[in-house]
Parts: sequence; C-alpha cells; structure tokens
Amino acid sequence: MNSLDLYAKIEPLIGFYKEYERLYDRYLEILDIYKPKDVLEIGFGRGEFLKRLKSLGYETAGVEKSGFFLNKALKEGFEVKNDLKNFNKTFSCAVSIGDVLNYMNEKELAEFFRDLKKVLKKEALFIADINTKYGFEEVTAGSMIKDEDEKFLAIDAEFEDEKLITDISLFEKRGECYKKESAQIVQYFYLPKDIEKISSLELEKVEPFSLFSDLPDKEILILKNV
Repeated sequence: MNSLDLYAKIEPLIGFYKEYERLYDRYLEILDIYKPKDVLEIGFGRGEFLKRLKSLGYETAGVEKSGFFLNKALKEGFEVKNDLKNFNKTFSCAVSIGDVLNYMNEKELAEFFRDLKKVLKKEALFIADINTKYGFEEVTAGSMIKDEDEKFLAIDAEFEDEKLITDISLFEKRGECYKKESAQIVQYFYLPKDIEKISSLELEKVEPFSLFSDLPDKEILILKNV
C-alpha cells in the first residue's frame, strides 16, 4: 500500500488531534500578523486547517499526495490538487504543517521548492515546521502499539545517520484471519539554514515550538519569496 494512504488509514488510531490543534492555532496567529489574502496549504491531510482558514474568510487551496485525503477534500468542495505543478495561478502565502518538508530528501526538496516558487507571488510567505534533532531522537524515535477491537497497529521508528526510518504494520481482522498492510516512511533531518539554502527563499524567522514535549521538538520557519 502507498505509505501516505496507509498513514491516512491509521491516523485515527494514532490520534494527537489536540496537539495539532495547538499547532494550527499558532499558524493562524502568524497569519493574522501578516494578513495574506489567500493561503495554499501543502500536505493538508484531513483538511482541518483548510476548514479553519475558510471559516476565517481566507481564500484557500490545497495540495495533497494521499488519494484518500484528496478525494475527501474534493467532496467537501475545496480547490485541491495532487501536485503543485497543476496550479496555474499564484498565491500570497503557502503553508506546510506537520513536518511535511522532512519527508523529502534533498533532491526532492529542491524540486519541491522550484515548483513552489512558481506559484508564489513576489514577497509571498512560506510558513512550515520541521522537526528538531531532539524531536527526532527523543520524541519520534521508538515504538508504538495500538490494539483496538479488530485492528492492531505496530510502529517502530529509528533515528540514525540523520534519518528517521519508520516501519508501519497494520493488521485488520477479516473473518478468522488478519489482513496485513505495511509501509516504510523515511524522514530527513534539516537545519533551518539547510532549508533556506535549498529553497532560495529568504529566512525571516525561526520560532521554536513544543508539540509533544516540554522542549522544542519543532521549529516553525517563516520564509519570503524575495
């Protein structure tokens, strides 16, 4: 199974919705400072942030690679596409919430930013969060098991050589047997200066953020298309 679609399937088992609401709140506070007219969300997942943007009067659009989440957002009436290349207009702000950038290696990240710059207006903002090394080593790495009714989820993550490798296995009961679906997800560690260099955007601000710990496990980056 596609790793993104499997993640979409297991997300209700993982939870963490309350924690991400706090992260959404901070993004909205930042947007309220800069007051862009429109916002493109890249990697919108369940679409909860898109809904909050729309309720606040922002013009919205989204990009999502997971077919499950993409179809869900289309049915809800959002302007969404599966690739940045499919947009033929520009935006005054783009956001990526939930360490989306960490899922790309350097080559993929360079291509991503080339496509992003084509849909950003001059002086437009790009706001995104990345995991700190502490977030990878002390918060995300490790094992998780969820056993609920007829579903069993096992996650094992190991951080080594600046990469977090996560193995996901989901078992769902089918009659007297269990069906197994599995995938491996790789995330890459970046410093803010790495993102600035690869992106060719100007790094305006780095803001530490504690999502799952008392210490900062994330950094929110504010970059400008100069």
